[in-house]
This record gives sequence, structure tokens and C-alpha cells, in this order.
Amino acid sequence: MSEKRVTHRHDRAAIGRRFVYVVRSRRSGGLSVGINLDPQQTCNFDCVYCEVIDRRAIARHVGRPPILATEVVTELSTVLASLRGGTETPRDIAFAGDGEPSTFAGFLLLARDVFDTRDTAGLSGVPVILITNGSGLGRTEMREAHDLFAARGGFFWIKLDAGTEPFYRAVCRTSVPFGRVVANLTDAARRHPVVVQSMFFRSDAFGAPSAAEVEAWTDRLAGVVRDGGSLAAVHVYTVARETMETGVHPLSANALEAIARAARQVLHDVPVEIYP
Repeated sequence: MSEKRVTHRHDRAAIGRRFVYVVRSRRSGGLSVGINLDPQQTCNFDCVYCEVIDRRAIARHVGRPPILATEVVTELSTVLASLRGGTETPRDIAFAGDGEPSTFAGFLLLARDVFDTRDTAGLSGVPVILITNGSGLGRTEMREAHDLFAARGGFFWIKLDAGTEPFYRAVCRTSVPFGRVVANLTDAARRHPVVVQSMFFRSDAFGAPSAAEVEAWTDRLAGVVRDGGSLAAVHVYTVARETMETGVHPLSANALEAIARAARQVLHDVPVEIYP
């Protein structure tokens, strides 16, 4: 399977890899090289809209063995070399995948290796992104990683799918306190500009987010700015693939635009973009 044959699946095993994959990303606007630090899919969130449809079965039967940075870097070097000289340059290199990368012990050292590998491949202009639910950003290692990202052309994209505790519990289904997620987001945004990514959808169980919930979400975003945080952008998106739970449906572009418009009214100069 050629690296230039890009799908929406993170199918590493089919081409002999565990950690690195290539997808076409809506939010990146082109090719994204993904790094998955959790092949065992043991995420600390259990989101209703999760698109890792076999995660529960795998996590129940398989432990979480240590990951060697050398394995990740070797796979990344191979992928970047295969893409060099192609018709399309990667838009980013993203820590994402099947679990939560901010909880990965050793992330800082691995991130340094990833930036070095990117530069060695002649792709120093390609940003490195951490896509995170924010739960582990309070760790000292992750604060230092954020400084590294900012110094070397990287960004943190932090998830915020709710404005209230009850809606957060219904959507994300995690033991991580909502207050920790908001506090970590605010703290990160005070250090360096961050992107907020927010998933909205309609559920057969509890419907679409109400006007009051959207208002509470915009209040949270405004609060981050009011408390000294800087938002580089807000991404408002919806489901695009099969989800682990049934009864989860995408919102229309018009519905996403209405949510984005509410955010623009309180954030003013912050770009708010939709991804139907």
C-alpha cells in the first residue's frame, strides 16, 4: 500500500506499522501524518461520538506495553521520506490516534525527537500538532512540551465539547472532572495561543446541543480569553465517519454555522471555522 493512497482510516497494521499513519484531514486541509501513542486504544474518555469503533474490545483484552521512541521515530522517518517529492506536502504532523497523548509518560523527549526528525526530512515548515482532550496538560512535562511546540512551530489543539458539567458528562463519559479540562485549557492558553476543537452532533439519546448549552460553551471560551488566555482559532466540527455508538448523527452545515456565529459574537477577533 503506497503512502500516497490516503484513506480516512488509521490503518497502520496493513502497511506494517504500529504508530504512524497518513490521512486526509478536514481540519488540516490536506494530508496529515498522524502519530498514535496508544495502539491499545485505552483512552481516558469514552466519548459518544468516538470513531475508534473497536476500542473497547481491544482495551479490555490487551495491556499497554511501553513504547520506544526509536520505533516511533523510525516509522516517522520512513513515512516522511516516502512523501518527499510527492505531489502534495503534508500539512501537519499530528499526535492524535486512538487514545489520549497528553497522558503519555515521556512525551516531551519523544516530541523533541519528532521535531528533529521533521527538520532532518527537510520539512521544518510543517507544524507539529498535539490533538488532546486536555486531561493531561497539567503535568509539568506537558507544560514544558507546550513551550517546545511554541518555540519550534507547533500548536496544541485542545478539545472542549461542552459548556456545562452535565452535557460534558453525557458526551465525554469520563471520570476526569470538567473543571480540570477547563482549567488546563485556560492555563495552556495563557502560556501560548491554542486552538480549541469542539465536536457537536445530534444524539438519539439526548438530541442536539440546546441554545442554552451553546451559550454556556461560548461563555467558557470567553472566560478563557477573559482570564488571559489566547485562542488562535476555534474549530467547530461534526461526525464524519462511523461512530462506536449508534444513534449519533452529524449536524448540518447551517447548524454548525449557527454555533460558530454564537462564538464569534463573544470572541470577536478569534477565527471560528466550521467543518461539516
